Amino acid sequence: MSLLESSSSEPRGVLVRRQKTTIYTILLLIAVVALVFSSLVMILEWAQYGFQYKPPASMRSASIVTPFDVKA
Repeated sequence: MSLLESSSSEPRGVLVRRQKTTIYTILLLIAVVALVFSSLVMILEWAQYGFQYKPPASMRSASIVTPFDVKA
């Protein structure tokens, strides 16, 4: 039984031709870049408020008033 030489100049495995880049691939790349950029901008904006979920007490609105009187 003979052993295969690993120093062969022929490529090993299956060669597959690379697909052409389509407009849909470019649009997908643009969408991903836009999502990453908008997420970074959102994080920077959120950082200005100290990563708080609720606004500070001085920025909260007055109590919510119901549009009609509820009488029991």
